[in-house]
Amino acid sequence: MSIHPTAIVSDQANIAPDAEIGPFCVIEGRVEIGAATVVESHARIGSRHARVEIGEGNLIQNGAVLGGPPQDLSYDAADTLLVIGDRNRIGEYVSINVGTEKGGGVTRLGHDNFIMAFAHIGHDCQLANHVVITNATQLAGHIVVEEHALLSGLAGVTQFCRLGSYSFLVAGAFANKDIPPYTIAAGHWAAPRAINRVGLKRAGVSASERRNLDRALKLLLDRSLTIEEVVQRIAHDCEPSPFITHFAAFIEQSARGVARG
Repeated sequence: MSIHPTAIVSDQANIAPDAEIGPFCVIEGRVEIGAATVVESHARIGSRHARVEIGEGNLIQNGAVLGGPPQDLSYDAADTLLVIGDRNRIGEYVSINVGTEKGGGVTRLGHDNFIMAFAHIGHDCQLANHVVITNATQLAGHIVVEEHALLSGLAGVTQFCRLGSYSFLVAGAFANKDIPPYTIAAGHWAAPRAINRVGLKRAGVSASERRNLDRALKLLLDRSLTIEEVVQRIAHDCEPSPFITHFAAFIEQSARGVARG
């Protein structure tokens, strides 16, 4: 392995033979770093009490702080965890905290995510795969981000929210309710404005399916309908498809409440 002589690495760390640890890094406590992962200079990974598991082929850029204590006053040095999958790029000065016991104990990132500079991911967040979080976006604790979601720069999300698959939270937006899948959301507080046509087209979703989802979204935005009535109307008015099934299930299962404008 390549560990720069100025790096400080815990005896408890388990680092793959072909991983790279750059200058002035601090690897503290029980940290696992997988094959071909590169940690650039001045990054800090791990903490005295919690654990960090990082998979293969990740790029962790300079100044990132991964696995620090959660920003939760009830945290009492519990043995909790941060898990990062494979092929993620974590930008400069990103901070990601470990989980809390009351939140399940694990903050988790999947695979092939791009977390840009100065972003923060709070304790107990669950990110799926192919998520993009743009510069200086801030996620509070217990947030779920589904696959292929994109959060633009300087956006903020309050605790316990969900962001659905292929959703797009525009720059400067603030979300305090669940953002439905396949939608573009804007505002303070954020609400869906349209179907994410560009993102869905790039993903190979057909024009007919995009129109189908547009019908579903128009029903959701009809404030004369309850959520139960929206789900019933979607089942009646929209062509059945995996996209429609996921859209309806997402809004029906929302505990936080779905953003509707």
